[in-house]
Amino acid sequence: MGAGLSGLSCAFELKKYGITPTIFEKRSTVNDALDYNVCILKTFSKFNCSPQKYFAKKYGLQLIPLKRLKKIVMFGPRNKTIVRGGLGYIYKRGSESYSMENQIMKQVNLPVVFDTYIDIDKIKEKFDYVVWATGDNILSKKLGVWTSNLNTIIRISTIEGNFKPGSIAMWLNTDFAKNTYAYLLPYNKSKANLTLIVNNITYSELNYYWKNFLTKENIQYKIFETRDIEYVTGFVYPLQIDNVYLVGNAAGLTGNLLGFGVTNAVESGINAAKSIVKKGDYNKLMKKTTEAVKLHHELRRSINTFDNKDFDKLVSFLGLPIIKQMIYKNPFYKSKHAAQVLKLYNKFPHI
Repeated sequence: MGAGLSGLSCAFELKKYGITPTIFEKRSTVNDALDYNVCILKTFSKFNCSPQKYFAKKYGLQLIPLKRLKKIVMFGPRNKTIVRGGLGYIYKRGSESYSMENQIMKQVNLPVVFDTYIDIDKIKEKFDYVVWATGDNILSKKLGVWTSNLNTIIRISTIEGNFKPGSIAMWLNTDFAKNTYAYLLPYNKSKANLTLIVNNITYSELNYYWKNFLTKENIQYKIFETRDIEYVTGFVYPLQIDNVYLVGNAAGLTGNLLGFGVTNAVESGINAAKSIVKKGDYNKLMKKTTEAVKLHHELRRSINTFDNKDFDKLVSFLGLPIIKQMIYKNPFYKSKHAAQVLKLYNKFPHI
């Protein structure tokens, strides 16, 4: 159920074993209604090569990035840090033919039953297995396996201006993002996403934080499309209940530190398929991934206590040459080593 990244990845893997799944999608297309880009940072990746090489070699799945990420600019309330190098990869989401969803759909090449929402109680007995890939926590909560850990309201806007593709700007400031952040990620030289994520607010409060963001950071780009969404991250366990497999966001696989979940979504779909075909333990296959998500939560708990002085300290700390070398330019650094970095951070004085 669901023809997003995790659902299509599951269908892709099942097809390799000669199994043709029935794919339901409540929307009229496989892609998101709003085009936007996402980053896969090396720092938070589970592989040392590019995502393209990783998925091609391990699963035979072709996922071509839009661009390499070569520059990150981080703004605190007062301080600024710029990091350059091979920092990660930018992928397209949405309706374009080269979006991640459409790239996988071409390789799946199976029919999809669109404009259909399925009640789990009506189909779990009719199918041998149900892979729930709806991108939300509705079923996880219904099954009693969901525990929320971060509630956010997000405004995603499309803007016009003069941009440098292959770069991302991030803002950390409690005045408009509370304990989360805002970012600008270009599509190309003239078009970009400008996104604000704010934790623990309501929809009615978002306009206040959005106007504060635009004013404080003197952002004057032409905005011609916006979308507001509520996004909740959480833990799910177990990931399989009887013949129902939870994948992607329905499995709580989005890290709540920066909101990354693309690679987890793809791998959860593939691992669900492997578990079905080989009668394996899906929870065991996903153990390393769920442990990484829990680590993100521990880091998020610390950041949820930050004020603007802390964010300025963090931005300055991440700009230190030794930290840049450890985190951004060390091919063996992984987010699991963050405890070592946190020890250094705790000794770093406020600026």
